[in-house]
Amino acid sequence: MLTNNDIKYIRSLSQKKYRQKYNNFVIEGEKMILETIFFAPDRLVKLYCLPEFKNKYNKDLSLFDEKIEVISLRELKKISNLKTPNQGLALIEIEKENIEDIRKFNFVLYLDDIRDPGNMGTIIRTADWFNVDCIIVSKDSVDIYNPKVLQSSMGSIFRIPVFEYDFNQLDEILGDINIKYYGMLMNGESIYEAEYDFPLVVVIGNESRGISDKIISKLDKKITIPRFNQHTESLNASIATAIVVSEVMRRKKD
Repeated sequence: MLTNNDIKYIRSLSQKKYRQKYNNFVIEGEKMILETIFFAPDRLVKLYCLPEFKNKYNKDLSLFDEKIEVISLRELKKISNLKTPNQGLALIEIEKENIEDIRKFNFVLYLDDIRDPGNMGTIIRTADWFNVDCIIVSKDSVDIYNPKVLQSSMGSIFRIPVFEYDFNQLDEILGDINIKYYGMLMNGESIYEAEYDFPLVVVIGNESRGISDKIISKLDKKITIPRFNQHTESLNASIATAIVVSEVMRRKKD
């Protein structure tokens, strides 16, 4: 049975400061819970689920019995962030980054001040689709463990490393590696004509302001998606990311 302390703790994780304090975040729904079990089982801290969910996936959940608490729909509503709670809710440990792993990656996405949770989640999902090595987000971007980001990622958050560093920190980590920084700008070289030197970092800028000046000054190459209709001002950040990642991965494969 859920205690008042349980409810208070779980509800507190809707705020970034408490996620950072306790090193846990919340996922909800059947798909997200199954993604955790299959792709990040060691990170499962606690699972609260309805009896029907436990019965349906009893075989898959058998290794986690000590971490499972079966609760009622009334109790689930008390801890859920969703208007209509779906099957269950789980507490997940935030992944600890390994700086040495970042140094080994061949293709990294850097997200500079991405603020929209839907964009962030979609970018994570897109990067997972194309098997990008890693995503680094700036500290002023939306939190990757924001509930809306997690839902938009559709479980991809468990299959691709996503870490938080400001650009200067990332540059220090990669400082002695011959790595190239490519930035998506309106006035760059066409992504279809540019040469790509790996390992590389592709920088995606803020939805309205683009890449910050401090990062632009450190770019090795400016690239752009050619525009065929001069009346359209810009592309959505997640769509632009999908287009450029597709082209970079095509070249990487070649």
